[in-house]
Amino acid sequence: MFKRSSKMTALLVAAAAVVSIVPASASERLGTKDGTITNARAYDGGYVYDGYRTDDDDAALYYNNGSKDVNTDEDEDYDTYTLERYGDKYSTVKDGNDEYLLDLSNGKIDNDETLEDKLDNAKNKLKSKLNKEDRYILFKNGTNDFEKDADKFATNENSVKRILSDKYGEVWYQFAAAGDGDAIKRTTGAAVNGKVGYYQGFSNDSGKYIDVTQDCNIYAYDTDKDKTVKIEEYGKTYSTNNLMAQLDSVTPISQDKDNLYVVAKVVISGEKQADTTQYYLQKISKSQGDKKDGGYLPKDTTSYLLNVKMDEYKDADGKSQRLYDDGDSSDAADVIMSYVDGTSFDDGYCKNIEVIDGNVYATLVKDSKIKMFKIKLKKDKLDVTEAVDKKDGSKVKDVDVYTAKKDSDWDHDVVDAATSKDGERYSIDADGNTWILDKGKILKSEGTEFKEMYTCDRSIDKLDVYDENNLIAWSSDGDVYTTVAEGKKQTDEDAGVDTDKKDDTTPVVKAGWDKNADGTWAFYKDGAKVTGWLNDKGTWYYLDAAGTMKTGWVQAGSWYYLNASGAMQTGWVNDNGTWYYCNASGAMQTGWLLDGSTWYYLNANGSMAANTTVDGYVLGANGAML
Repeated sequence: MFKRSSKMTALLVAAAAVVSIVPASASERLGTKDGTITNARAYDGGYVYDGYRTDDDDAALYYNNGSKDVNTDEDEDYDTYTLERYGDKYSTVKDGNDEYLLDLSNGKIDNDETLEDKLDNAKNKLKSKLNKEDRYILFKNGTNDFEKDADKFATNENSVKRILSDKYGEVWYQFAAAGDGDAIKRTTGAAVNGKVGYYQGFSNDSGKYIDVTQDCNIYAYDTDKDKTVKIEEYGKTYSTNNLMAQLDSVTPISQDKDNLYVVAKVVISGEKQADTTQYYLQKISKSQGDKKDGGYLPKDTTSYLLNVKMDEYKDADGKSQRLYDDGDSSDAADVIMSYVDGTSFDDGYCKNIEVIDGNVYATLVKDSKIKMFKIKLKKDKLDVTEAVDKKDGSKVKDVDVYTAKKDSDWDHDVVDAATSKDGERYSIDADGNTWILDKGKILKSEGTEFKEMYTCDRSIDKLDVYDENNLIAWSSDGDVYTTVAEGKKQTDEDAGVDTDKKDDTTPVVKAGWDKNADGTWAFYKDGAKVTGWLNDKGTWYYLDAAGTMKTGWVQAGSWYYLNASGAMQTGWVNDNGTWYYCNASGAMQTGWLLDGSTWYYLNANGSMAANTTVDGYVLGANGAML
């Protein structure tokens, strides 16, 4: 955004001054318990495990509710305990090729219905909905039904597949169904399907569906206009260049309570530019919107370009080029596509993508390192790569783009391979947070770092986490394990503390940072909550009258900005695309500001003025006085 070196220097100094700090109390020791475990799954208040505690016990699948073990498969009806996550509170077990669900809240197995049965029920409910609409005329009138007992998806056949498997969350399915003539226009597959177009979409267990083959809301670059043009629907033309987008496929990557997140593979064409295959990260509402052309569309669809390399554009050396010349959007695209198609990026592979508070978090697994990427979905101004388009002999600059862009990344080394010989040294909890097990330390990705939450025996090398109060870790080569509740109790016993009398005889005086039940933070001094300004190890925080740490803008005499970790910022602050400036004491500035040798003007609300005239002085797009 800023072109002057003085501005960049100021930003770098400001960034260095406010290194993100996550307030936390010291990590707790989880003592070691005896037990041989081959697989396990943690849940709220309990866990299940495949194994045995003592040599006198049978190897079996046990459920522990926090106090005792119960053999969930006493009749030995099941031969494989896969324990893959399913829905919000289930994991899987198998009897031959049949899969059943184990309820993690009570340890009971539902043996009345297999996963195939659930899939077939979902197919039948979806079929009954689609058969009512002429939009899916070839599906309705054709001899091809959804293939029975087949959990698969293909863009060129009637098919249904469960998505986002082995992750907690609502159960959704992806489907394709042969459609009317519009399906041929809106998709790329008709040319190889004998002129049959297939609509694509998503449905849930009840058969409620959303068709994603119509609305796209893509901002595509127009080489004739030297700017992006909004394409609202697949198969329709826009601008004098007749830009058009056709859907090839969609790959689901994550979900939250209200939305599905997918990567759409799209062909962009125009009269005056080459056809290109592009990828967009789409945020698609789970709620049905209006019924259009005989099908329910999502209530909202928002698309963000993934700045991937395109074979259609090459430089003088024949190397594929990206649409935009921007490193952070390139990194975001590459790590997301590593998850989509299994390609290597940065010497690793993306194994998980989550969306938390509107931000995308990608977990990249290397041989001996876990790396996290925080990616923002935003509107930005980017320069077009010269191989794609030029204007007056140079590249086109400052094009408005809706894109996925890397905001930050951080990593942590692990002693052995991140994926060990028998399982994983990392785990994704129910809230989408990434955890690591390394050299006797259990760490959680929080803010912009991995925070040490617990310590345990160094022989423990496998981990499953539900949340920070419910996890299980065990040794793949030995006979030890630990959980939060049992591990803390064992630590007290090892220290000679009578746990039965601990609460009565040992008053706990809180000190330092402590996480509240609602996820907010408080700071205790001599057992009492601190309020107002707090300087902790050189970093300023602000706690309200209730003792809760604040983030964002706070008015305490002047206005101050506290980042996501609560740390007070100084220097330039970008808040949702608007620039502000906080002086050395953290107070927000207004009026004229001399930053280095460059003048800027900050409005009464603190926002930086740009592309305007103030007091007779002209301010450019970057806010600097011209």
